[in-house]
Amino acid sequence: FPLQRIHIELTNVCNFDCTFCPKQEMTRHYEYMDFEKVCSIIDEIAEYNMAEKITFHVMGEPFMHPELLEIFEAHTDCYFQVFTNGHFITDEVAKRLKKAGNVTPLISVEGTEIVSDERRGREGVLSNTMQGVQNCLNNKLLTGVCTSVCKTNIDELVTEQWTDRLIEMGVFYTWFHIYRPMGPDA
Repeated sequence: FPLQRIHIELTNVCNFDCTFCPKQEMTRHYEYMDFEKVCSIIDEIAEYNMAEKITFHVMGEPFMHPELLEIFEAHTDCYFQVFTNGHFITDEVAKRLKKAGNVTPLISVEGTEIVSDERRGREGVLSNTMQGVQNCLNNKLLTGVCTSVCKTNIDELVTEQWTDRLIEMGVFYTWFHIYRPMGPDA
């Protein structure tokens, strides 16, 4: 029996300083897993049929890995789900993902414009995230939207209105994470 999912952290590099990310507490140096190492892990997973899907996520933005698209393109026999903030999914990136045919982006939306900016530690977050979602949808990628549910976004995003908006846009699935308290002042 294969496991449902294997999670691989390709990098701890991120373009945000999210208030809810454990990366803040864990490391101050940035690393990327090298291409050969990632490929050997994926090849071993595939050889032993250990997973139905491989997930790249948490504690870093996978699309900041300099060889991410090449990893997908080298493993077209594997299925990848990528947790991402969507900011690096340009139209060209979405076209390459569609051509690879083995990637489902799961794009994190953390609230309204104000809430997204506060939670992510940057300005203009929501519009750039939604542009990443739209780039995926324009290229007919199966795309999901996820949210780490907390008191600042539950009333806006855990609603029929938000779900209906996503359906109208063409989003294929949603994923709501339960907020996980982390760090010394959780």
